[in-house]
Amino acid sequence: MKKLINASIILLAVYSLSVSALPSFPIMIEQAKDVAPANGFGGFDKVTNTGTIGGSKADSSMVFLVKNKQALLTAININKGQPRIIQISGIIDMSENQPYQDFDDQRARSLIRIPSNTTLIGVDENAGFIHGSLVLSNVSNVIIRNLHIESPVDIAPKFEEGDGWNAEWDGINVIASTYIWIDHVTFTDGPFTDDQYTKKDGWKYVQHDGLLDIKRGSDFITVSYCFFENHDKTILIGHNDKNDNQDENKLHITFHHNVFANVRQRTPRVRFGKIHMYNNFFEGSTDKSKIVYPYFYSIGLGVKSSVISENNLFLIDGLKDSCKIVKAFNSNNIRDTNSVFNHASLDWSKCHFDNKTNWSIPYKYELDPVNNTRLNYEKLAGNGKF
Repeated sequence: MKKLINASIILLAVYSLSVSALPSFPIMIEQAKDVAPANGFGGFDKVTNTGTIGGSKADSSMVFLVKNKQALLTAININKGQPRIIQISGIIDMSENQPYQDFDDQRARSLIRIPSNTTLIGVDENAGFIHGSLVLSNVSNVIIRNLHIESPVDIAPKFEEGDGWNAEWDGINVIASTYIWIDHVTFTDGPFTDDQYTKKDGWKYVQHDGLLDIKRGSDFITVSYCFFENHDKTILIGHNDKNDNQDENKLHITFHHNVFANVRQRTPRVRFGKIHMYNNFFEGSTDKSKIVYPYFYSIGLGVKSSVISENNLFLIDGLKDSCKIVKAFNSNNIRDTNSVFNHASLDWSKCHFDNKTNWSIPYKYELDPVNNTRLNYEKLAGNGKF
């Protein structure tokens, strides 16, 4: 972390542009030129052998340091199509401390639409976003790193008959996009937790949606060293059981070295995707009297989905049955090797899962031994942990 902090101090010292000026500067932190490692689908491209490179080819005029919304939008919108590196300093409030008035106002002011060939990276331990949602829609080649993302609060949820109130906005929403690397990002509900929900028309007034959604034919994505905490419906892969024309044979996603702490479910919930999960840590409790987000399940197997799980650690206080780590919706295809459940070898042989996956991992990767100490995982995952 020392190099990251020193580089950011240099950046902040030399940066003196006004808010209205173009937030461009050729100096950048060391990690801004990184490309996705080859140990996940986001770093795997069997044609070019390069994978996700983000804005690593940006010239000096397309390197930006931003610390407010106006500068961020300028860096996003200038010179469309060119590779760019956007470095974030501090927390950017997308509402600019002006509360959203209604659904349309929140949609207009809160969404951060990231273009193709972009690296979006925090330069300090406090870099990130509140009251906003990162949207990657119909883009390719995007890297998002070292950011703290607070789940947006929907001020005007929609009511769905029979299902109640449902929120709209996600922390990151990946739509019809390819070659994405999300790394060292902390996702959290922040100070507004689910126990603060009110009721409306007899239904819980739900104001959080997902932390990370990946859908509509998105493909070749790695999520690594991220920290997901204090949330209900955490990660959705594939949004609809009937979207096979767009999703089938897509949604190849790797999750490795992530921490899921006190999240209820969907880590992830999958439709159609082929998911590789290795060396992730899942921690929670089933005790509703002690925590806001009591554990429900980790991996949700939806229609035509398949998961390869390796060397994952599940420490779920109060959970006796390891079969309940997985919830089978319209699939039961999951294969596990060498994972650990509550300090014992995970054994799913009696869970009636189909462990004969019909696909294999196409890239090279190394498995770390499963370590039963939570600190060994938490000291590596999340923003500020390069």
